[in-house]
Amino acid sequence: MNILFIGNSFSRDTVQHMGMIAGDAGMEPFRFANLYIGGCSIQRHFNNAVNDLSEYRYSETADGTWEGEEYCSVSDALKKGVWDIVSIQHGTGDKSRYTATESYEKLPALIEYVRKTYGKPVKIAFNMTWIGEPESPKSPELRDIYGNDQLAMYEAVAKLTRDAVLPLVDVCSPTGTTIQNLRTCLDKPLTRDTYHLSYDLGRYAAGLTYLKAVCDLPVDLVRWAPDG
Repeated sequence: MNILFIGNSFSRDTVQHMGMIAGDAGMEPFRFANLYIGGCSIQRHFNNAVNDLSEYRYSETADGTWEGEEYCSVSDALKKGVWDIVSIQHGTGDKSRYTATESYEKLPALIEYVRKTYGKPVKIAFNMTWIGEPESPKSPELRDIYGNDQLAMYEAVAKLTRDAVLPLVDVCSPTGTTIQNLRTCLDKPLTRDTYHLSYDLGRYAAGLTYLKAVCDLPVDLVRWAPDG
């Protein structure tokens, strides 16, 4: 299974432990890669792609350890190998507007670019984001629109994912749902800075969710877990 994330720090959170999880469950060989620009939104991903801008950091793993390079474009990454799945990640680059339909208006064109540029059959995935904490400076919607009601904003993001994203992609990881569910039953922080996932439980839960949803990984076989 070879997966390329067109992403940001949220896709990095999601993919960070996936190599160790996949190896422990017997998914071999695998290759996971992440294109990284902090906070990169769908709009910026699209602009970078069509203008062939080498603004990303590219990192990948095939054994659980990560290696990377600077100054990579979307087209460069698509040419780096055979990809089974290209996964798209929304970010905080447009002020965390996860519940505004206009934040997703370039998603169809971005998907079309990926398919045309890659030139071979590939599945398109989407990684549903999670909601930040009420005090997060990166979640102005949560404060200004939802009155710091985390559940209300989550429900809005879930609805927009169902309505605007699912019809366009082949598969979607409900990562935001996992994080919100864990908040209802665990007395432990799931973010490290109010919006990025915690290095241990948060990233681990995201990786398990993604591999189960997108690759049908038998997560009940996984015994490895990060420290903490």
